[in-house]
Amino acid sequence: MKVFAVALSTLLASSNVNQVTSSKSEIVNTCKLVDKKQPTGPYAPYTGETKAAHAHLMFGDMDQKVLDVLKSFNNTKATFVIHSDKITDETLPLLQNIVADGHTIASNGQSSNPQINFLYANETLIEQQITGADEDFKKAIGYAPNLYMPSFGAMDTRAHQILDAHDKQTILWSAGSNGWWFIGNNEPIETTVAALRYTMPEMGGIIMMPPDSAVLEEYLTQVWPYWDFVDFETCTGVSGKSGSSAKAAKTFTTKAAKATSEPSSKVGKSKGSKAADAKAEKTSS
Repeated sequence: MKVFAVALSTLLASSNVNQVTSSKSEIVNTCKLVDKKQPTGPYAPYTGETKAAHAHLMFGDMDQKVLDVLKSFNNTKATFVIHSDKITDETLPLLQNIVADGHTIASNGQSSNPQINFLYANETLIEQQITGADEDFKKAIGYAPNLYMPSFGAMDTRAHQILDAHDKQTILWSAGSNGWWFIGNNEPIETTVAALRYTMPEMGGIIMMPPDSAVLEEYLTQVWPYWDFVDFETCTGVSGKSGSSAKAAKTFTTKAAKATSEPSSKVGKSKGSKAADAKAEKTSS
């Protein structure tokens, strides 16, 4: 957690000062505000009884059970941030399932072990992480993602400029990211979910979730009434498939969707519409 906090604070400090003059693109790290009607009548505090904001889920690894949970909650769309060296013969079908289900892919660089911290890497190594991952993704799914999240969320203006030069949209998160600590310390699911919920502001945002299906299911069951869980573009206003890769991405997605069109036996009835009832039952019991 200290690494995340230091890296993010360094990023914000550098980007706020230099972003306008030194970089072509802004850093996307939260959902845009949802247009709402002007309130009428006396002021009333938000009670959580209506969906007042957008939220988007982000995962730092691939997991089929996570896909199944997302599908069971009204086919909720997420972004999967992937190190390309994790694409193997065994994981390639899972990556293809992610694309076929309509989720967004973002590059996390090429190396997962060790992960490369852009704050300390030289420019040659940063270039290698970006271009090496692009080649791996092209071989695997036919296109290179235009979204890029640096490892640890760590970067400076120099790294941002390099990402810009490669037409990458830099993305981060605005909530979550603390789930790994609780899971790694074998904390109960209820504690982990409570910690994740604590980071989520009332106005919504991009939530970095641990790739744990049990945590995800409990989290969505609890918070479903409060936010509209939307795809990346609806959340941010930025396309997850843009530039020269857009056509290739669309072609591959169509082919992959056809190849995986058989319904999964693991996925049951939609839980999204019943999440509020489930929460009410837990409260009453």
